[in-house]
Amino acid sequence: MGENKGIKIAISGLTASGKSTLAKNLADYFNIKRYSAGEIFRNYARERGLDIEKLSLEAEEKLDKIADEETKRICSFEDNFVIEGRLTIYFCENAFKIYIYADKEIRAKRLALRENLNFEEALKRLEERDSYDLDRYKKIYKIEDYEREMKKIANLIIDSSNLSIEEVFNISLSKLKEFFKIND
Repeated sequence: MGENKGIKIAISGLTASGKSTLAKNLADYFNIKRYSAGEIFRNYARERGLDIEKLSLEAEEKLDKIADEETKRICSFEDNFVIEGRLTIYFCENAFKIYIYADKEIRAKRLALRENLNFEEALKRLEERDSYDLDRYKKIYKIEDYEREMKKIANLIIDSSNLSIEEVFNISLSKLKEFFKIND
């Protein structure tokens, strides 16, 4: 771990890949703080009395930079946390980085269940969100191929398409214990 103190975990993935569930489960297991890039956005909007959807359309680059800086601050100055978001592993250099992904159809099924949508509507929203996000990452961060870039910098890559929540957790936990030299 070098100079790192404590457990620092960053998780990235697209919508409905399993990143939030994994972050919550790891935070609970290790009894550490959990952060979400999405929460950083929502808190910024709430503190200013703004609608998050309207805010993200009007000030996307500014909001991205605010979330990026907060992610970097957490990763640089805090210990014992898990942070999740679409780009957190890109900005969290001194953490164990997990990239989680799943097939688009599987993510659409998860989104449909979570948001109480039919499959077609969930798939449409997912495709729109992915397109919007990936275009933004190209424009702001010069990330031409999101998946390739995330896989390149991750310590652990998990395809959650055909794995249960428990299987994703156990794979992650095993690698984290090895990385942080934790013996039970």
